Amino acid sequence: MSLPDTLPHTLPGRAIISVAGDEARDFLQRVITADVASLDSDECRPGALLTPQGKILADFLIFADGPTVWLDVPAEAATRLVKRLTLFKLRAKAEIVLNTDLHAVWATTPFPGSRPDPRLEGRVHRGIAEQGGPEKPLDRLELEGGVPAFGRDYGEAEVFPTDVNLDAYGGVGWKKGCFIGQEVVSRMKRRGTIRKRSIPAVFASEAPPRGTAVMAGDAKVGAISSAAGHHAVILTRIDKLGTATRYAEADGQEAHITVPQALIPDAPPEAV
Repeated sequence: MSLPDTLPHTLPGRAIISVAGDEARDFLQRVITADVASLDSDECRPGALLTPQGKILADFLIFADGPTVWLDVPAEAATRLVKRLTLFKLRAKAEIVLNTDLHAVWATTPFPGSRPDPRLEGRVHRGIAEQGGPEKPLDRLELEGGVPAFGRDYGEAEVFPTDVNLDAYGGVGWKKGCFIGQEVVSRMKRRGTIRKRSIPAVFASEAPPRGTAVMAGDAKVGAISSAAGHHAVILTRIDKLGTATRYAEADGQEAHITVPQALIPDAPPEAV
């Protein structure tokens, strides 16, 4: 991969897994949430490996380069993810490798080999390189955009992909067929029972810490999953908040909350 004159930031706490071979895409297509078959070389796409009960074991950004698929994954989950994918591979012609010589990199402008991060609406460009610039986390931009992160907002087998908006970011291939945990997640969508979402909140003062309850009147509507400065990500029952811009409260502070249009729940199907 070619490098620009000015190196993009190295994203700390990430690892790169490659899945290479004639059947790499077919193998991943039937195991993870994302549609890997339709992934073009000029884009990246979020995805996850789920438990059979539909909760996230590990999530990642997916890049494709010919017959090779690259997974930019939280470092803390990388070794376990390699082992799990290897178990599911069976006889598929695919080699799964944890690449310790590669780095996840990012910048706010495009660079050679980069793809726009679909979770951050083009504000960030992501890539994989043998060398990056100084380490710089993405937490501030993610918090401002209400984007939750594995290890910061949730851990292994704690949330459904819809809880952390994976489907809204294009990370669930609803039409691609089966994947591990697909039955549970698809049933939630089919029945219109997706109610929890991760959304941004802004406070006038320092945002309360993780775990603080968020109240709308006398009703608890969620809890802060991460916070820094004036910004926080809230895992909330958006059906209780409503569809418009609302004010809620956390630890005595008013929180300005906006539910993005893409996260407003579908109406449940009518009984017949």
